[in-house]
Amino acid sequence: RRGGRAGLFEIAHGGTLFLDEIGEMPLPLQTRLLRVLEEKEVTRVGGHQPVPVDVRVISATHCNLEEDMQQGRFRRDLFYRLSILRLQLPPLRERVADILPLAESFLKVSLAALSAPFSAALRQGLQASETVLVHYDWPGNIRELRNMMERLALFLSVEPTPDLTPQFLQLLLPELARESAKTPAPRLLTPQQALEKFNGDKTAAANYLGISRTTFWRRLKS
Repeated sequence: RRGGRAGLFEIAHGGTLFLDEIGEMPLPLQTRLLRVLEEKEVTRVGGHQPVPVDVRVISATHCNLEEDMQQGRFRRDLFYRLSILRLQLPPLRERVADILPLAESFLKVSLAALSAPFSAALRQGLQASETVLVHYDWPGNIRELRNMMERLALFLSVEPTPDLTPQFLQLLLPELARESAKTPAPRLLTPQQALEKFNGDKTAAANYLGISRTTFWRRLKS
């Protein structure tokens, strides 16, 4: 096609472009990206005429970019150009209260993509399996949780089960069972005892028991 095809920056003109895993970008591409951000224009592949672009860029990475800058793997000028506002998310294992809602959301979306229903029984099964989920270390963070729920959805779309138990979940997702075997998680305290142990701090008590605040509050009242 004469003049080249529009690239992502041109398509995103007037909007937002998300660049995932920016820390994995090779240095030559970092240089080209910096030029686009500074000059606010691009040239199509096969073209010669600069095209103005106005794009808000959001980027994400699992890398330590400050360390990468020291090692020469990431351009310092690009880092400061991108890091106008920085948000640092803790790993999923430190966000215990997020695991069950995210698992439910990912499973619901994955089942919908397979034209399979997300039933009340499945929701209750996930809630009953919360201890198994929160005691897994989640080295792959949210991507790993999403992948697990996609695998679970694939199985459930073919073999619906009315009884999603912790044992069934560990059988289908064996990494959860291996983690449980390495790190047994007995509940040594009742919710009331945990609350007293942490001087009334519900978040600390819930984290100690390996459950969300909602589940902690429900068990405390029951």
